[in-house]
Order: sequence, then C-alpha cells, then structure tokens
Amino acid sequence: MMTPRFTTFGLVAARDKDDSHLLVPAMDTWLRERGCITVSESDLREGVPADALIALGGDGLMMRMAHSFPGIPLLGINFGKVGFLAMVERSHWEEVLSQILAGDFNMQEGPTLAAEVQRAGTIVAQEWAINDVVVRSGMQMIDIELYVDGRYVNTYPGDGMIVASPQGSTAYCMAAGGPIISAGVRGFAITPISPHSPIRATLVVPEESRIEMVVATDRDASLILDGLDIAPLQRNDVVTVRRGDHMFRLIVTEDMNFYTAVQSKFNYLIRPGAVPSLGHDRNEI
Repeated sequence: MMTPRFTTFGLVAARDKDDSHLLVPAMDTWLRERGCITVSESDLREGVPADALIALGGDGLMMRMAHSFPGIPLLGINFGKVGFLAMVERSHWEEVLSQILAGDFNMQEGPTLAAEVQRAGTIVAQEWAINDVVVRSGMQMIDIELYVDGRYVNTYPGDGMIVASPQGSTAYCMAAGGPIISAGVRGFAITPISPHSPIRATLVVPEESRIEMVVATDRDASLILDGLDIAPLQRNDVVTVRRGDHMFRLIVTEDMNFYTAVQSKFNYLIRPGAVPSLGHDRNEI
C-alpha cells in the first residue's frame, strides 16, 4: 500500500492547556512555508476537509478528535501526562512533521467498538467507542453473564466488565489487570473488574466476535464508553459489542516505538539499567 501524501492539516489545541495554543501559530507558519494548507477545528466542523489532523494535547484530545472526525489520520503532540496515543513530545514536532511531509511514515490502524443495549427486545442505546466498552456497577457488586458468538462463557460477580480494543488495552483494561495488546493484533480483550472469584483471567477474542454481556442483578449499573456514561442499565439488559464501522488511524514514524512507549509512559522497565543484547533503540520520540 502506498504511503499517502498529506497537504492539508487540521490543527487543534487542547482547550485546557494554554501552552499548546502557543505552539499553534509556529506550527501553522512552518506548514504554510512548506506549501501546506492548515484548517482550524471550527473549519473541520463546518465540513472543510483535511488529509490529517494534528492534536496538540494529550490522549483525551486524541480521543475527542477521533470521535468528532472519525477516519481522519491523527498525529498527537503530547502536552498531557501520559501521551500513549499522543506519542510525539513537543520538542520533536519539527523533526516528525518533516518526516511526514517526506512520506516517511506509516499508518497504524485499529478497530473501534460498536455497542448497543437491548431491553426486552428493543434497542434503547447505541454508540461506538475507540478504547473500551464498560459495564460498571454502582455502589454494589453485580453479576454479568458473558457470551461470545452466542455461547455462554461464565457469570462474573464483581464490579463489571471491560471490552477493550488494542489501542484501549493500555487504558482501563490494563489498570484492571488485563493484557497489553500490541498494535496490529486483531482481537479484543474482555476483562472482569474486581471479580469476586479466584478466576480473574482476561479473555482475548477475535475482533469478528459478537460479545454479549447480560446484567443479571437488580443493582445499579451503567454503560460507559471511553469514560463517558452513556446509559443506565437494568436487570436482563443485553449489551452487545461488535467491531465498529470506523477505524482509528494513527500516523507513526519509524522512531515511534510501541514497546519503548510502554516502557517510558508506564515506567514498565523491570530492570531500568539493563542494556539490550541486540542493541539500543536510539531514536526515541
């Protein structure tokens, strides 16, 4: 597949990060001097097209932009705390944009999640998520029956259940003890939240699977997508999760190393002073 050439860029700064807004004029001038067109968030919302979108903020802004403008390739300049999706540190922005204008980059695609709630045979809620679909209890433990492709798996008593995409596996899924799914793996992770059981294993299923979660108690529960409370749930509600219609597209250069990001963003080095036998990853963005 040929690497696309980008000439029109959307520039969006995080609303709550003043320093990100200070970088926008410099980036705008830099791109225009190289023959590119830049558009604002308001332009994008009015339907002005862009080849790619540069988000100056953190992972929260990346998620908001992916929801607002699905399918547009994203590049994140990190002004947040973790920046796992916003992988470019602000001091490297010129270097990375130079690589992108030269066509020296790849497109990393990940699936999204489509969720619907059925109540007594009627669909009462429908939405889609980039990171995760969560059935979450209120103050008391709930029971969730899990089915995959129509087959009963188990009933999980606990605080709920997470269905995570590969890009979402490093968010709530990982915090709940689930696995980190590398980019490019075609599967979803189903992770119970604080299960009242010695069996706590995550189930990783193909992304073509149909995942159903049935609320099997009368206690308070909610459907939460990408951290947003979508709908209250009742006993016998069926939450069905499938691969979504949209794709989540990240622009990555050779220096954006998934495993280096895991080490640095999450302090995941078991032996911080260890020297790899096969050599260092010297180019870390």
